[in-house]
Amino acid sequence: MNIEISHCYYRYSYFISGREYALKDINLSISSGQIIGLVGSNGAGKSTLISLLAGLLKPMKGMVKVNGADIYHNREKLTAFHRSLALVTQNPEDQFFCDSVYQELSYDLRQQGLTEQQIQSKITDCLKDLALDKEGILSMSPFSLTGSDKRLMAIALSLLKCPQVLILDEPTARLDDQAKARLWTFLSNWGRNHSATVIIVSHEIEKIASLAETLVLLHEGKIIAQGDPAEILLQNQRILETGFYAPLFTLCLDLIREGVVFEKWPVFELMEVQKAINKWLEE
Repeated sequence: MNIEISHCYYRYSYFISGREYALKDINLSISSGQIIGLVGSNGAGKSTLISLLAGLLKPMKGMVKVNGADIYHNREKLTAFHRSLALVTQNPEDQFFCDSVYQELSYDLRQQGLTEQQIQSKITDCLKDLALDKEGILSMSPFSLTGSDKRLMAIALSLLKCPQVLILDEPTARLDDQAKARLWTFLSNWGRNHSATVIIVSHEIEKIASLAETLVLLHEGKIIAQGDPAEILLQNQRILETGFYAPLFTLCLDLIREGVVFEKWPVFELMEVQKAINKWLEE
């Protein structure tokens, strides 16, 4: 499923950080099966952009096309697009409405016409993939889960819909390092195995860069860079504009190219790297 946003603008009824538009002249083309990483500082417009990508916000100007068709000029196409898409927001409880985890996970599967045996098999496999296969979890209320398990539960709900487009807003928030690593690997494999488009918003720029095929930098409602992650990570000034630091190894390479001498080499302490980075940024 190909998604194309052309010259899109969006503004709320109130201004954001002194800007008239929350999004301004957004142009973005996403091919079927791509993994897209979207990064930017708080207030950059990331949540508004994924709402636009999900067909939840109609742009003030411009077009949102899915497979070449403007979805806002055809209600049936917009409805079909919504059915093919799953969105995991930062608040996982927004997706819960049943009394138990099993009822939540089985709801969409029943709508797909699966048998009880097929439903149980899919739920078991999904929970195992996300390391949620804990004793007694199926009978628990989804609202009583821990913060990290709620987030994984919301992801499981979306995956069981078998979406063609999966959008995740900060999916690793509240997860420990081991769970984060496992989830990043799983999402990468899942997207490729299902030929699905995966769009991820995250502050973990290093992980996003290693996972995504295309990296999009958003700043004050505008896309300031998009393309190959490796090339964008070398554009340190643009990354700094978004409020992020480039990965340490990239910055260290730049420091060496600039002739900066580390006080100790090799560097084993983050403090030494930070001192060198600060010196470089001040020049």
